[in-house]
Amino acid sequence: MTFQKIQIIAFYTFKELLKSKILINVFFVGLLLMVMTYVATEFTYGVPERVALDFGLGMLSLSSIAISLFLGVNLLSKEIDSRTVYMVIARPVPRYAFILGKIIGLVGIQFVNVFLLSLMTLVVTYVLGGNISSLILWAIGFTFLESILLLLVVVLMSLLANNILSSLISVVILLLGHAVKETQGVGFVQNNPFVKTILEIYHFILPGFYKLNLKDFVLYKTALPLEYLFSSLVYGLSYSAFLLLVIIFIFNRKNID
Repeated sequence: MTFQKIQIIAFYTFKELLKSKILINVFFVGLLLMVMTYVATEFTYGVPERVALDFGLGMLSLSSIAISLFLGVNLLSKEIDSRTVYMVIARPVPRYAFILGKIIGLVGIQFVNVFLLSLMTLVVTYVLGGNISSLILWAIGFTFLESILLLLVVVLMSLLANNILSSLISVVILLLGHAVKETQGVGFVQNNPFVKTILEIYHFILPGFYKLNLKDFVLYKTALPLEYLFSSLVYGLSYSAFLLLVIIFIFNRKNID
């Protein structure tokens, strides 16, 4: 019975977000991607397919990040401000079912975004003579997983702070999550025990988004062992599950009056 309630909330969340004309924005992003790729290939000799992949994967990542930030931060605050959450919970619907349904609905929007832009990228790459390798598909899948992980970070922050602050914190976590591995190898960090310890603590506790970034490997055709890919996949899924449990725990105890 609860599972059906989650499905209903997810469906109506997905439907409501579709009404926000987000797919039209995705279409224009895809169109911009094709135009930019065509213009860039006119000034590039020998590697037009690499240019297409570079633009395509970059645009895919940016659009996914934007959706997670701008829609994720309003996922609950909008419901609370409009008092929709009170009507739903009063039916009664368990709080965890409500939050799960909202998150699943937004994940569905992310899937549509990733699917459409990925399809456009693959088509352009193929037309320009590129090969669609399995590593490209892994990179697309990891971009989707990264968007889910960031979405959960944003939702968690929105439960703890206002919209502006939660967005800023989420962006900082995202940037640090991509840079922490390389930063640990910098000479200044290696020679400064305090900074080194801080980064090690961060690396242990907060999400390492760099593990889900395969763009450079794809562009330069660097092979990756399956063990690395599967370990990164397990890491992303496990961390997402952990964040989801924390979100449910906090939302169940949050005062929304």
